[in-house]
Amino acid sequence: MKKYTTFIFILLSLFFLTGCARNNEPADDLSEILKKGYINVGVKSDSPPFGYYKDGKRAGFDIELAKEIAAYIFNDSSPDKIQFTDVTPQNRISKLNAKDVDILVATMSVNEKRKLVINFSAPYFVTGLKLMVKKDSKIVSLNQFSAKNKLVVIMGTTGEKVARLVSPNASLIGAKSYNEAFNYLQNGQADGILGDEIILKDFLNDDYRIINRAYSREYYAVATRKQEESKELLNKINIVVAHVLDEKKIDFNKKN
Repeated sequence: MKKYTTFIFILLSLFFLTGCARNNEPADDLSEILKKGYINVGVKSDSPPFGYYKDGKRAGFDIELAKEIAAYIFNDSSPDKIQFTDVTPQNRISKLNAKDVDILVATMSVNEKRKLVINFSAPYFVTGLKLMVKKDSKIVSLNQFSAKNKLVVIMGTTGEKVARLVSPNASLIGAKSYNEAFNYLQNGQADGILGDEIILKDFLNDDYRIINRAYSREYYAVATRKQEESKELLNKINIVVAHVLDEKKIDFNKKN
């Protein structure tokens, strides 16, 4: 009888220990999102045509893509299934990994360094880094920038790295946003902006020109945390990206 009681005690102990271990396992990101009833998406608010404000409301391709992701995850397109959080190139990865947001849809370019700390979906857009200058500028290449020339780059983007490689002697100005970068150029405080062509085009007018040479190829993708718990969420996102690319025709050159 004593041996039987001991055996039962061991079985019960294993049961409770196993149960506790399972309860302590981190839930996957998709389950957590479904549990709370909405997805929190990190987006930009100063990068037309992807993420910006129009008539006081969020607009842009990244916003629409985020809505498609939310609608697919919840099988519900109501606005209460998504929450937007403003992010910048400087803080977006830290906000994602700190779980301040669930995913990033924020003109995030895929590169090997970022792949070490976050995961990416399939790309949904391709652009390239180009140089914008005033129309009467004699500058036609990044290689012309010297210590006396000021070049604006957006801090936390791939443009900063490319500028240091291609034009190491240039005096770099770090801007927090494209709006700030354009103000530097407009006010004569800088000689050029190195940025994503698709975003620079939105600032283009008769007083400026974009030099027709790409210094990189940028693939925008949705970002998730780099962990096993994000796998199912990333699978869902990739399904949406494939559908959006297949079904939607977006005119990125159209002025809003």
